[in-house]
Amino acid sequence: MNKIEKQILFILISAVLFLLNSCEKKDSSIIDPCCRAPLISNFYKTKDTVFTTSFNPQINLNVSVNVDLNGGSPLKSVICRVLFPDNSLAGTFPLQDNGVSPDSISGDGRYSGTINISNISCLLVGQYTINVYAENTDGYISNQINSKFIVVNTQNFPPYITSLNLPDSVVRPVTGFINLTIEATANDTNGFCDIKTVQFDAYRPTGNYIGRFEMKKENNFGLFSFTAPVGASTADSLFGYFKYYFQAIDNSNAVSQIVKDSIKFVRPN
Repeated sequence: MNKIEKQILFILISAVLFLLNSCEKKDSSIIDPCCRAPLISNFYKTKDTVFTTSFNPQINLNVSVNVDLNGGSPLKSVICRVLFPDNSLAGTFPLQDNGVSPDSISGDGRYSGTINISNISCLLVGQYTINVYAENTDGYISNQINSKFIVVNTQNFPPYITSLNLPDSVVRPVTGFINLTIEATANDTNGFCDIKTVQFDAYRPTGNYIGRFEMKKENNFGLFSFTAPVGASTADSLFGYFKYYFQAIDNSNAVSQIVKDSIKFVRPN
């Protein structure tokens, strides 16, 4: 073997050794704590249903959850978020493992806290959502546990319609369409926020039922509206008094008394 062949053989052997060294299995038993998120489990709440009133609304219940560091850094916080039925934030509450009520044993990995929602200007009844998660000092966030509870108003009153705004008459166009807007204002002893919707049933002058229509909520002061196109027609059944029966419904599905009105559809001159 000449000198050049020896050099080539040396290079090949060196390359093989390098590849074998690069593919050597690393020790998988070493855990880097900076890359480990905590784990939470076994969530518990003291109530599935909270009974309160809109005149003195108080939403209170205790929650707890197990937290496992999962080989990661120490905990920074364990948080419980509560969302109103409309998904807006009701409050954020820390959970502690310090042995102070409602937590029972300090340092046992069971974190507890109290959900206390007060100073409510208008009580929203229905399904509330709980989100619980933990974060460690390295900024890693655990899995999230979601739960629900129901808020019931024990002194609920049905809503009522205070006024309607409909034209006395409408001239059907000769061609094309015109937009017709009708409005209704509703109120509720439990607060404007408790009004879920206002709807009306419509009837032709012949008495034939047209259908039920839901009105759009325009503001938080009980104003609802509905806009629909009115088309040209020569059919006798589309002229005369159309009748409308209005009702308001609250978040507890209590229904107001029916308020009636009508619009006279007339032919163009």
